[in-house]
Amino acid sequence: MQPDDIRTELLRLAEIAATLFDGEGVKRIISASAMAHIAKPDVQYRFLSADHYDVAHGPFLRVKKLLMRIERLSDLVVNGAVWVRVPETDNVTVALHNGPHHRYYQFGTQQMAAPPEMRKVFETGEVVAAPSGRDDTHVTALAPVRDSLQDVVGVVELTAPLDPDAPAWS
Repeated sequence: MQPDDIRTELLRLAEIAATLFDGEGVKRIISASAMAHIAKPDVQYRFLSADHYDVAHGPFLRVKKLLMRIERLSDLVVNGAVWVRVPETDNVTVALHNGPHHRYYQFGTQQMAAPPEMRKVFETGEVVAAPSGRDDTHVTALAPVRDSLQDVVGVVELTAPLDPDAPAWS
């Protein structure tokens, strides 16, 4: 499949995600105490926020299962993640993710500056395709997650590899 075809398919899934995700549930995934550690990390103990990472299991599982269902709406290998803003910053943190294929997630990174395309989703509430660039191994689409006031409180990342891994049994 060509990158443009994959992008079209991911944008279709992102439109579905934009209508189905509940921002109230997404906002409750990371506990207040865990988010406080992420927002203001202790400089002496860099990885302390990871030790204090805690989630509300009900919202976490509901959102994770919904993300998995959306990933399965395509014949492509699709992995997803849900990103939320870190309070009082322009940074984002991953609330949850599925699978190994991601454009933004780096193991052990508690927060990062929101990339331009993610900022655009937060600001406009539009579904956005991540631009091609140095990472030409994946195609990514981003969808807004809205709360009950229609504010964008999160971003769903849907990423597909251009060259999916062979099945384990091959």
